[in-house]
Amino acid sequence: MKEEDTPNQIPAWLKETQNKSWEPEIIISGLILASLFILPEKLFVFCTMLIQEYAVEFTSVFLIMLYLSLVVNVFKVFFITHLLSRLIWTGLVGLSYAFPRGVDSKKSFKKFSHYNFSSPTELVIKLEKWCSMLFAFPVYIGIIFIVFTLLLFLIVTLSTILDLGFIATFSLFFIIWLFYMIIILVYNRSPVAERIGTSIPSTISSVYQSNLGKWKVQLFIIIITLIAIPFIYNDQKDIILFGNLAKIDSELAWPNKANWYEEYHDKSKRYPRAFIKTASVKDDFLMFNVVFFAEDSKNVSIVSNHLELIDSLDWHTIEKPTDLMRVYLNDSLIYNPEWYQAVLPITQQKILQAFLNIELLPKGRHVIRIEKLCYFDLGFSNPEVRYREKWAEIPFVKLH
Repeated sequence: MKEEDTPNQIPAWLKETQNKSWEPEIIISGLILASLFILPEKLFVFCTMLIQEYAVEFTSVFLIMLYLSLVVNVFKVFFITHLLSRLIWTGLVGLSYAFPRGVDSKKSFKKFSHYNFSSPTELVIKLEKWCSMLFAFPVYIGIIFIVFTLLLFLIVTLSTILDLGFIATFSLFFIIWLFYMIIILVYNRSPVAERIGTSIPSTISSVYQSNLGKWKVQLFIIIITLIAIPFIYNDQKDIILFGNLAKIDSELAWPNKANWYEEYHDKSKRYPRAFIKTASVKDDFLMFNVVFFAEDSKNVSIVSNHLELIDSLDWHTIEKPTDLMRVYLNDSLIYNPEWYQAVLPITQQKILQAFLNIELLPKGRHVIRIEKLCYFDLGFSNPEVRYREKWAEIPFVKLH
């Protein structure tokens, strides 16, 4: 048998590629990492659009946000670790060139003279293996994430079209996953199971587990995930503000001005609930904006049937989405404000606008407050209409 035909023999071209792999590794890691720092903001906007424009149930979107944030930040930790490792590797390469023999025991401190130090070249080789192994790992988890992501979005699309609740959506995902596991376990010797078992992600997983130990691999994944948790929390901490039903008392106690005032807001981002142009008003008319939630159109007929709650709150007749709201200026109810429909230019977010006459208001601080009726149904409890006394609250100062 010729040498090039020997099983597991590394071809010369592959050896050459392996020797130079660090160059594309650094470039690819840098490019991907730059994209990963931009992606969370785009994913956040996408998830808020699902809630507001497509009426996808908030709990489902929240889980989607957590999942996507997990994917992005796990990769982020991987590639940051890889680039830092390559930075150390570069330093060791320079050190191995400057001092190829390593430690000179005769010239070192006496208490270290009996230590068996590794040479810089040995350290370079060890770190090279670590860097190469680390760079290949995202390929394995990336393919798995892609499959789960496609499945997840397929289920969310079906649940949106069929108007399924959270429990129905979760059950559909669980049934599909369970069906897949049953096929693999029952038909583990079938051509399909063998094809899945010898696929690229399965092969990579088996290579890692057989060479490093399966528990070490699992522990490594857990550590990476734990490191990613603070990044995940930071990415999704404000998503609750976009929940039509959610209480936001903590936000209203110390409001983020970017969420409530146009002068502080990034125009490329969506508004969570309501906003005005500026916190200091000079004119006699104040334009007040409320975000349109698509689910309100579906909730009108449902909420209007809960006469007991409506009567106890002395609510007006509910015939259209804007009837689900009551607007107060300080403690005075604004009866039948005239609403205008509009679309913001960059985000294409749908909003409702009304003009409030503040001519007779004295100088000083005032508050606009919105009460709202929202429908709650997760599928495992009795559906109900919930009253939000502070669905939105915006203070402003009249200057004249």
